[in-house]
Formats: sequence, C-alpha cells, structure tokens
Amino acid sequence: MNSILDLGIYRFNIEHCPKFIQPSLRLLYDDSFDLHPDKPIDFHLTVKNTSFLRRFIKPQVSIYIDQQRPFHPLKKNLLLPSLEWGLNWCIASFDFNHLLIHSSVIVKNGKAIICPAQPGSGKSTLATYFGLNDWQVYSDEMAIIGLNSNRVRPMHRPASLKNKSIDVIKTLVPEATMSPIVYGTHKGDIAHVKLMTRAEYNELSDVEVVAVVFPKYQVGSQLNIKKVSQTDGFSRLVHHAFNYNVVGEDGFNTIKSVVDSSQFFGIGYSSYDGLSAFFDELVR
Repeated sequence: MNSILDLGIYRFNIEHCPKFIQPSLRLLYDDSFDLHPDKPIDFHLTVKNTSFLRRFIKPQVSIYIDQQRPFHPLKKNLLLPSLEWGLNWCIASFDFNHLLIHSSVIVKNGKAIICPAQPGSGKSTLATYFGLNDWQVYSDEMAIIGLNSNRVRPMHRPASLKNKSIDVIKTLVPEATMSPIVYGTHKGDIAHVKLMTRAEYNELSDVEVVAVVFPKYQVGSQLNIKKVSQTDGFSRLVHHAFNYNVVGEDGFNTIKSVVDSSQFFGIGYSSYDGLSAFFDELVR
C-alpha cells in the first residue's frame, strides 16, 4: 500500500507503508496524510522486508529512498522514527533551492526566531513547548530559508522528542497529542507531537527572521541570556547549515540577510520559567 505525506513544501510517497504505522501517521499529519494523491511527488521511499525469513523471525525492514538505502536495516517496531529521519535525509541531501539550517523555528506576530543547536541541546523540546503555547512551529529540526532572503518557510510536520523530553512535555502540557513511544532506537526513546492541523498550516506564510537564539539545556542552571555578536552569529549559522557549501554565494547572501535583520543571543536554561517573556519580547 502506498501512502502520501504532503509537508507543504515537499511531497513524499511511501511505497509498501505498513498498516501498523498508518494510524500514527494519520494522527500526526492530519489531512496531510494521503493529500492530493494525483499531484507530483518529490521523493519516493520504499519499505522492504530484509528477507522472507525476517518476516516471521525478529522482523526487520529497510528503507529505500529512490533506490538508495542510506540506513541500516532496523527492527520493524522502529519504523516510524526512522521514516521521519528518512524525510530529513531527503530534504538535507537534495534541496538546493533553499538554505537549510539545523534549527528549530518558532513564529509569533508574523516574526520568526530560529534556534540553531547541536543534537541534545533541547531545541525540539523548546519548539514543542512554544508550539503548544500559542506559537507556531515552522519546524523543530530544520530552518528552510529562501535563497538571497531572510524569509523562512513552514513545513507541516510533527515535532520529535527524545528520552526525558517526552515526560517534560507530558508534564507541562498533558493534553498534547502524542504518538506512542518507540523504545530503543539508536537515539533512545522517541515520540512525536502534533503541533497543528493541516487547516492551520494552510494559513501560514513565509515570514522574516528577526532573531537567532542558540539554546542550551543545562540541568540545574538558572536562566542565562547572553548577547552574541553578529560576526559570531554569522559563523555559527554557517556551522549549522546543511548545504552552505553547495549553494555557494547564494548561501552567503542568505545568511547575511538573516544577520542584517536579526538580534543574536545564547541562552542556558533548565526550566521554562522566564523563557516566554524573553521570546515574546523578541517578536513585539
């Protein structure tokens, strides 16, 4: 069975999409699941059993992307987060029409804040918290910026949480719509959170970046906010960009546009107390 995921900017066809993950995909993607099946597809993913015997004994599957297999075979129960990582791989590997930055993106009052960070810094948890508290999340993982501009584009996707972050969001926002937890991936335990419906996504548009915040979750720390220079901010954006070396001069011009329109900060935190006031001030 084939399934379509329409992220707004990109469209994916998942061939042989197993029935057992389709309820989670429908839950998380809302009407973006199997939307406009006759429209062109950007990326084709195929889920295959690794062998006939593996269908019955410790079932394993492989994900193929346009006939490539970028990931090792995996246990069948780990398929949902692996598909999400497969979507990321496609975008980061083949989109050269935008500058892609490893960053969450939150929006309020028509203004965007991007939060670039290394894995484990808390950017997805931060974005999820704000997305469940009156902000719009354009992405929890990847800022997609139009070349030679400072305008960031929205994707319709769930946020991904790992390990302790799952319980953090469950405690702070118990009514959040969350997929079943997938235990034992190479990144730990994973759950996904629905942050908007397709109808809500359709109301979004490209917006300008007005601030760049480099977050770092630090257990037991007080809220610590430091101004970052534009020079340092520029180099750190380059560091977090997936395709800066590929898009060349357009990438330089894009980051310059973001730098020219943005304030830069680094923040350390261990709780969300005080964060809302700080972020709200940036988008007034």
